[in-house]
Amino acid sequence: MGKRQTRIFRKDLLNHRFELLQSPAVQVVLRTKVVLTGRLKELDAKGAELEDLRFNRHTFPLEQVEEIIYDIEAPY
Repeated sequence: MGKRQTRIFRKDLLNHRFELLQSPAVQVVLRTKVVLTGRLKELDAKGAELEDLRFNRHTFPLEQVEEIIYDIEAPY
């Protein structure tokens, strides 16, 4: 099976909230070009909370987020 990456930019994050929270892994790209990988635990107008692969939690306001990238499994 193939995978396709979907990029969601800051202005569309809240519109895609439920699919991001259900995704097993996301990559959060901050405006400082730092990339955090893990599972999104919370996403609302105040900010986001990410649990990384070492089970550490990172909290940041949405103003710091450039985009969030996640994978969708393709049927082929």
